[in-house]
Amino acid sequence: MQRPKLSGDRVQSRWWYWIAAVPVVFVFWVVTVAWVAFAISLEPNIFSSTYDSPIVHAALVSLVAVGIPFAVLIAVFPFAVFQDTQAIHRAEQGWEPPSGNYALTGLLGLAAAVVVWLLTSDISSAVIAGFVLSVPFALYYLRERHDNLGVP
Repeated sequence: MQRPKLSGDRVQSRWWYWIAAVPVVFVFWVVTVAWVAFAISLEPNIFSSTYDSPIVHAALVSLVAVGIPFAVLIAVFPFAVFQDTQAIHRAEQGWEPPSGNYALTGLLGLAAAVVVWLLTSDISSAVIAGFVLSVPFALYYLRERHDNLGVP
């Protein structure tokens, strides 16, 4: 027995996977920070650090592991939003998300990351700034997509 087709099934795009990866990776990173902070609090002298807070130190240590995927997601995010909205337009499902506006909104995270990096020369802060702006928009976009198309 086949499941009934949702309107989102007719949209020939999997770009929303990249969009969904933004909040998923962010949550994974937050869990990693908590785990590393817990480990640091058990043995505070394990790392020599100038940071008093184990949370700050844990955030920086965890970014070593997930910094590259974060940077890639922040860079791909506006392109994925644009491509997905274009596919929705081509499928003529009745929802017309503004491709240009949404892509520019998605670009804010990348722009913030670049600006913070240029101003501070701290890639960790730049990646965090990019995600702080990208995650809320990704969640908004996915909710709107779900409400209008049923997928994801």
